[in-house]
Amino acid sequence: MHIVISNFKRWQLDVFHGVSPAHLQSYLDEFCYRLNRRDQRLDIFRRILNRCVLYTPPTTYAQLTARAA
Repeated sequence: MHIVISNFKRWQLDVFHGVSPAHLQSYLDEFCYRLNRRDQRLDIFRRILNRCVLYTPPTTYAQLTARAA
């Protein structure tokens, strides 16, 4: 338990540079989510690619080659 608490403290200091008491539960929820899924990162590229293909419309060649104004 001590290791998990110290990992949380280090993570929140590194990522957020401090935690406000009003949002502490949200920070803890995110930390728990990441902690529980830390071993599933091996296929993250495949999962992100799958979601991009499923949930975004196709991009045309004209959109890819358009210059920003």
